Amino acid sequence: MGRRERKKWTLQLERGAALGALGVLFLLGGIAGGIFAGMAGEEGALELCSYLSEYLSLAAEGTVARSLWPLLWEQLRYLLAAVVLGVTAVGVIGLPILFAVRGFFLSFSVGCFFRVFGGAGLLPALVLFGLPVLVWAPGFFLAGVQGLGSAQCLLRRGLGEGRCELSLGQPIYWARIGLCCVLYLICGALEYMVIPVLLRAAARVVL
Repeated sequence: MGRRERKKWTLQLERGAALGALGVLFLLGGIAGGIFAGMAGEEGALELCSYLSEYLSLAAEGTVARSLWPLLWEQLRYLLAAVVLGVTAVGVIGLPILFAVRGFFLSFSVGCFFRVFGGAGLLPALVLFGLPVLVWAPGFFLAGVQGLGSAQCLLRRGLGEGRCELSLGQPIYWARIGLCCVLYLICGALEYMVIPVLLRAAARVVL
């Protein structure tokens, strides 16, 4: 019983460390994205202003085309990348990079709205990016944490540093992946059916 408890606590500590590491890299990527959004030159800022103003004008009129399958793919590609990296030793490096990139683009998108519209731009940014992140982020981090543990185990095995318990063959591993997919499908449905309505109202406030 004591050995089993120690093993359980070790696993929990490893998952906690993985969650902390991925969270820090996601945050660092977000900081970099925000800085990059604010560094656009005058010409780039004008183009960005024109693009976002036109986009919000169309959103206010309810004429922004949002197809379901492209929306799903836009979100699912990150989950798919996390799953693939989690079943290879490359994921030890690839997953942290993926989380930093995801944080970068999320923050960059929000930063662009703030750059163009000031504080008011955070309202449509919250609708477009903030609400979906509440749904996809738990699944993304769940896939990333267990994928990082799996990738580390595969790397240790490849280096001959012992035979750690590989979680890939356990049903719970793939059940969690299934849960992540459900969360992403819910996110896609939210973006397809709910976000356009909220974005229309937010665009009218900003414009």
